[in-house]
Amino acid sequence: MFKLNPQRTYSYPVNITVFDGDQEHQGQFTAKFKVLPTSATKEQLAPDTRLLDLVLVGAKDVEVPGPDGKPLEGDALLDALKDDPAASLALITAYQESISKKNRPRT
Repeated sequence: MFKLNPQRTYSYPVNITVFDGDQEHQGQFTAKFKVLPTSATKEQLAPDTRLLDLVLVGAKDVEVPGPDGKPLEGDALLDALKDDPAASLALITAYQESISKKNRPRT
């Protein structure tokens, strides 16, 4: 018998490019996403709800300094990543790619 865990999460690499003036910085970090049930997509994607608020549960190998100069952690780190245009676009792209890859048949 196959047992399906409806509360599963998974890690996935996030490729990011940030433009800072005339400089382009590229890097990679790892995000932890939760699997969003199809019914939740229909019910919870109100205009003021962002996809990342629903699926992003962690991040590692990325550092964002706080107002005091110390690296942010936990929810503060996730909020900073979701608030940055380059990081949020990279996270959404990684999530969508991960969902499409995970649902492809293996050959």
